[in-house]
Amino acid sequence: MRERVRAWRPLESIGLDIALAGLLMAVPILIGLASSDGDLLLDALLIAPLVLRRRAPVVSFTTICLLLLVQTVLVDTSRYGDVALLFGLYAIASYGPTWAVWGGLGAGLLGAVVATVDWLVGPNDARTTTVSLVALATVVFASWLLGYLSRTRRAYVAALEDRAAQLERDADQQAQIATAAERARIAREMHDVVAHSLSVMVVQADGALYAARRRPEQAVETLRTISSTGRSSLAEMRKLLGLLRDDGTSGATLAPVPGAADLLELVEQLRASGLTISLDVDGDLQRVDPATGLTTYRIVQEALTNTLRHGGPDVRASVDVHVTGDSVRIRVDDDGRGSTVAADGQGHGIVGMRERIAVHAGKVEAGPRPGGGFRVAAVVPLEVA
Repeated sequence: MRERVRAWRPLESIGLDIALAGLLMAVPILIGLASSDGDLLLDALLIAPLVLRRRAPVVSFTTICLLLLVQTVLVDTSRYGDVALLFGLYAIASYGPTWAVWGGLGAGLLGAVVATVDWLVGPNDARTTTVSLVALATVVFASWLLGYLSRTRRAYVAALEDRAAQLERDADQQAQIATAAERARIAREMHDVVAHSLSVMVVQADGALYAARRRPEQAVETLRTISSTGRSSLAEMRKLLGLLRDDGTSGATLAPVPGAADLLELVEQLRASGLTISLDVDGDLQRVDPATGLTTYRIVQEALTNTLRHGGPDVRASVDVHVTGDSVRIRVDDDGRGSTVAADGQGHGIVGMRERIAVHAGKVEAGPRPGGGFRVAAVVPLEVA
């Protein structure tokens, strides 16, 4: 629609200019100002260039000035068609290039001087001549000033439109950035919530399959644990999906997020799945702020989940958490074979760790450790109260 409007505007402007020129040419006929066909022709020649006053303001104004110069040589009196100079001056101040704007003002003032000299110098006294010159110059300047103000207003409106368009583009970019960040955050939460529970369930299911042949009672207990873990994961998924779909009117409640103080419960849950874990905590976990505590919990959870998935049988892991005055230092080691497992390109755990650490301006390292096994080491700065 906007392109159609732009294509129609030139036709609109030239149509209005033709109507203006026609109206100006009809005035002397209607009120009897023209005394002969020659007068009508001269007025028509002066007014005709106004048809191009917006499409070609320099050409239109220059043509009018040349015709007025010819009139000065041939005729010693003013003509009705001289009003074309005022309309042409307005047009060049409003639509012409910058150099022509000031050139048009100079030409108009020069025309006022030439007209005064040609029409009034001689029989009139100096006072009359001066008053006439000032009056003509004032009319010329007023016409030019109106055009210049119109030009300034259009430039101001165009600047506002450009600024509005830029703000709209910036808003779209900010919305895209926010959307991407939110998608990444949701992906991290779903990975940490679901992948951990599913890994525990898979390991326990394998253990139940093995125990079913020799220890049926242990297999039954393991299946109960799998069922409990699955129901817990399903409940967490329902809460997460409910929050994503919540429009603010469903009354969905927010479950408390885990923190550093929940590490013991996490370790006990993984020990129940058969993973041997030693936990060493130095410092008070209760004083860790919620944001840092959640990051600490998720890093330990992801590291131990990877150990459970990739470490192999009889793997042992150690978790060291040291709370200092300005940070939480985490180290998770295992002696499994996870460092030798080829990456399949489907894992997002390490990426999620790095993204979480980046939010706190901390650092994390993950890779094989000396002597075999895998190590995850991270430093999470504490938030300043």
